[in-house]
Formats: sequence, structure tokens, C-alpha cells
Amino acid sequence: MRHLAMVMVVCFGVVFSNPAWAGEDKATAEDVYDLVLKAHGVLSSLGEKGLEAFNDPKGEFVYKDTYVFVQQCPKYVVAHPFALDKLKGKDLTGVYPHQNTLCEGAKNPKGTWVEYQWPKPGETKPSRKIGFIIPVEGTPYAVVASIYSDDLSVDELNAKNK
Repeated sequence: MRHLAMVMVVCFGVVFSNPAWAGEDKATAEDVYDLVLKAHGVLSSLGEKGLEAFNDPKGEFVYKDTYVFVQQCPKYVVAHPFALDKLKGKDLTGVYPHQNTLCEGAKNPKGTWVEYQWPKPGETKPSRKIGFIIPVEGTPYAVVASIYSDDLSVDELNAKNK
């Protein structure tokens, strides 16, 4: 019995000390905004040569549960840390419904928050996702990162960024 109690205490400690259970591994809207602006700076200075920085799943543009990918609107994803092989060079027009939403947002030179539906990892049912997207002047690219959220207001986030 004593052994069982010890195992339960250890398991309880492992489960509840895990940052995922505590919500510590969730990026915030501020994290997304900062990450996108950092990515914007890289592409602004390096152009196409900077794309490689966004393809590394363990790189600086993957943070907590978000990551930056690079869009070449209206058709292509040109850099992505997790799905580049699946997406690169493929015309995505009409394939992913959020493509139009992202590319509309990429028309705002100061960047904008957008809302779209996308399944969470391991799920098939779409969930609400919000992302910040900004075009990179002098290039055909826009950078975007997103988080899942049922309660953040895109209008309120956009009002803060003006």
C-alpha cells in the first residue's frame, strides 16, 4: 500500500508540474505579435535569403504553441517549420478556406489580426484561431503566427495595434 501511495504522489507531481497542464506552454496574443514583428525584421533585411530561418521546427520562430510561417499571397506558403514539404510550391487557392482571410489581412501595411478556423493538432474539427499577419515591404511575402482562442477579440487586438 505504501508503494502505491508513493507511485501516486510521484505521478501526481509529474502531471501537475508539467507546464502544459499549468497553461505555461500557451503563447499569448502579445507573444504572437512580438514573434511576427521579429520575423518581419528578418525578412525585411534578408529578403528571400531569410526564408530558411522559418523552416526549422526547433528554431527561433517556433515559440510555445505557436510558430511563424511565410505566405506569398494569394497562393503559396513559402516557409513553414512543420509542413513545408506538404505545402511548398502548391497552389493553395481554394484549398484552404483561411487562405483568403490571411491574404486579405496581408494587404494592411501595418499588419492586422485575423480570425479563421483550423483544426487543433490531432483533431479534425476546426477550432477558432486568431493570427497576426503583416506584409514585408519590398518582397512578395507576408509573415503570420496564430494561436487558438475562443475569447480574444480580433477587433480589440487590432485597436491596440493602431
